[in-house]
Amino acid sequence: MTTTFHRLRATALTVSAVLAMIPLAGHAQVPSPTAPAASAAGDPPDRVARLNYFAGTVTLEPAGLTDWSYAALNRPLTTGDQLWADANARAELHAGSTALRLDQQTALDIVNLNDTITQLKVTQGTLSAHVRALPAGQNFEIDTPNVALVATAPGLFRVDVAADGSSTTVTVRAGTATVYGDGGSFQVNAGQQIQFVGTNLQQQAGGAAPALDAFDQWVASRDRAEDNSVSARYVSREIPGYEDLDANGTWRSDPSYGEVWVPTVAVSAGWAPYHEGHWAWIAPWGWTWVDDAPWGFAPFHYGRWAYVGRAWAWVPGPVVVSQPPVYAPALVAFVGGGGGGGAHWGVDLAIGGAVGAGVAWFALGPGEPWHPAYHYSPTYYNRINNVNITNVHNTTIINNIHNTYINQNAPGAITAVPANAFVRGEAVAQAARPFNAQNLAHAQIGAGAPAIAPVQQSFAGALRPAHVGAPAALAQRQVVATRAPVVPAAYHDTLAQRFAAGGGKVAGAGAPVVRTAAPAAFTAVAHPGAPATAAPRGGFQVINRAQVHPVGPQGAQGHGNEAQAGHAPNAVAPNAAAPKPQAGEQLHPNEGHENGVPRPQGEAPQAQPEERNARPSEAGAPVPHAPEAEHAQPEVQRPAETAGGQPQHAQEAAPRPHEAQPAQAPHANPHPAQPHVNPHPAAPHPAPHPEQHAQPHPAPEQHNAEEHKPEGEHKDEHPH
Repeated sequence: MTTTFHRLRATALTVSAVLAMIPLAGHAQVPSPTAPAASAAGDPPDRVARLNYFAGTVTLEPAGLTDWSYAALNRPLTTGDQLWADANARAELHAGSTALRLDQQTALDIVNLNDTITQLKVTQGTLSAHVRALPAGQNFEIDTPNVALVATAPGLFRVDVAADGSSTTVTVRAGTATVYGDGGSFQVNAGQQIQFVGTNLQQQAGGAAPALDAFDQWVASRDRAEDNSVSARYVSREIPGYEDLDANGTWRSDPSYGEVWVPTVAVSAGWAPYHEGHWAWIAPWGWTWVDDAPWGFAPFHYGRWAYVGRAWAWVPGPVVVSQPPVYAPALVAFVGGGGGGGAHWGVDLAIGGAVGAGVAWFALGPGEPWHPAYHYSPTYYNRINNVNITNVHNTTIINNIHNTYINQNAPGAITAVPANAFVRGEAVAQAARPFNAQNLAHAQIGAGAPAIAPVQQSFAGALRPAHVGAPAALAQRQVVATRAPVVPAAYHDTLAQRFAAGGGKVAGAGAPVVRTAAPAAFTAVAHPGAPATAAPRGGFQVINRAQVHPVGPQGAQGHGNEAQAGHAPNAVAPNAAAPKPQAGEQLHPNEGHENGVPRPQGEAPQAQPEERNARPSEAGAPVPHAPEAEHAQPEVQRPAETAGGQPQHAQEAAPRPHEAQPAQAPHANPHPAQPHVNPHPAAPHPAPHPEQHAQPHPAPEQHNAEEHKPEGEHKDEHPH
């Protein structure tokens, strides 16, 4: 019986795959995956980043916009987006399985994020990057004013950029990295810390990595929680947000769909997926769902939903190691058309006692393919659907228009809002209107997106304007890079242009906004591989890797620093377990910088975040895995302002000339003027690790400096 079942299931999957490749004549609004389209090179990126935690004031400037907004959980981040962590703030985001953590007064730009490249720019502050995996062909790079750091093996990397941009301190706790400067490269090994000044790999100080400071300890605690994630057994770590599923739901085995996840936190009576959140326009994908739930990322951009046993369950599909998961903006079917950007997107809704245009949708179920509205290749179509599909339901017809979807008759599945509310990114739960399910009998249904062009409010979505952002001077600060920056998709938005040209306008919502011209900073950018002398504009000094020579300590010609490899007393094995904080130890961000890194100038030790970012706690939520005591969400006050009513920013000192400096002997603390650090910290005790991931940290030390905690915490794990 079991063998027969497996044969029937395999046959059904094969038939569905074949049917998915057959176009339906007479339904042009649903593009066929075999129809002429962009080549694989023109496919959108498979990966995005996700801001999953922040404490204090963290702001965002999305690509294509010129104003800062308060950051929001779950908004997908992509090439061209910028983040700023203000005084007493911290943030964490994930790009695939790579965790990126920002300390206070840190400016981070996403220079390029696609299937094979993660390129970041840090012009001030502290960034810690835990690169869990670095398969062949993958590239991870951090560009700073002094060096470009390129990971050469999975590991834990930290960069600290001085407030005036005069120096960059590179700390490698695990793995290896190569740093690039003018005409040279230098290898940094696990357990080393080196400070660079200028752009020619001049070493101000170097030696063993010091003991963990408060920021490192916080990073270690976040890593431990991820290492112990139960959900990592069921989904790929390359899916952002998997770690948030643990404390917000349960995994079950379903006879039809395999392993499924059922939310138990922040789910009210009558809840349905894609009902509590808002829509935003994010190029190149177009209409993108941003969910309100703290766990609301992975289940809305990967997999499918099914109504099982009087409850909604997320069906992630199988983990396919050879095919990393592909991000989708929203896996829903739109009522009234919309498949692949169909022209007939509207439904009739009762709005203010009259009938008006509306937009309605519901979640796709297992086995139901999604048709992107943007151009794509057949290979992309197969990957975004086949990886996420586990079963084929016998009532589902692939490439359907007037068919029966699994979820269309499920309780509360269909959500409808006025078209104005949709295009302006208003909160769906408040704008929702009743929808007569009988209208489905004569409605077109398309699994894609409505062909509505974005308006001005569409790009920010529900983001709130902020008066705090990265200091303007940082945008002009040049960084060293090994790759020229790419033009963000927001500046050549072909999908918005197509929708606008097709008449996709909502009456009363405003004129469509289409961006087709890139800023001048991108027009003169040299192509990767160009000579280093042809440095592009826009703040990037591109180093040609093929033309650099390895240098030794203090910039001398040599073979890198192989002589130092293995001699750093604080080096840690890649699979060593991270140390846990001592009993009673508190983790705070402003501890006296034991990592030997100077504070940004002008930092106010007790500066208050401007706005409250925290959400109300949810009743009955499980205890979070993270061990740190970060549950309080105090009311956050506005920061001190100048007489003119503008928030105070850290003052930026004028950059100092990068003169050649005398060589200094490496030592454990490369910053003598900073608080004392034990030059011989206790070596960690390796312990078995549950997975083959780099997770090294030396043992922390007790600190006597007065400590402060980020205020206004906003996190994905709700306190109780």
